[in-house]
Amino acid sequence: MTTSAKVSIVSNVIALGALAMAWFTAPLPLYFSYPVHKLLHLVGVMMFFGNLVAGPVWLAVALFEKDRPHFAFAAKTLADLDMYLTTPGVQLAVWNGLCLASVFGGVRAQPWLVEAVAMMVFTSLFSVTVVLHWQEKLVAAALENDWPKTKRAMTWWSVFGTLVGVPLALVMYLMVSKQALWLTLTPPPP
Repeated sequence: MTTSAKVSIVSNVIALGALAMAWFTAPLPLYFSYPVHKLLHLVGVMMFFGNLVAGPVWLAVALFEKDRPHFAFAAKTLADLDMYLTTPGVQLAVWNGLCLASVFGGVRAQPWLVEAVAMMVFTSLFSVTVVLHWQEKLVAAALENDWPKTKRAMTWWSVFGTLVGVPLALVMYLMVSKQALWLTLTPPPP
């Protein structure tokens, strides 16, 4: 297992722990001003979502160049960038997002926040198991110059990576619209 994979697993465990803590305890306070938390949250989203979008495009370009050593370098670099972009981006987005949720009463107070948390939990679990598994296979096969295994791993990594992107795009929509997609929460009776 690569160092990048180990860091991704630890990052996802920390993010899941933060989400669980916010779900089962009182909302996190605003440690900084609302605009500072918002800025940090957006920087985090740009870091990890940007890597989620740009990385596969870069890898696809390398794949079509038919330069196998170049592709192996691109695959390894993409995995390494998870340590430098995705991991800190996820942590910035999650922790500052949880602080921002306190303004709305906490993550369970608004239907759109409940949906966002549910999708973040799904995304975290799916990415750290299925997507990471295929990314590790992709990097290993590319470094071994095993082209059939590389193409197979690239195909599955692409499919599952795309599936991870869908709920993340929906979370971005929820954060902007502040409108739930499916849930309605009724207030408790007086």
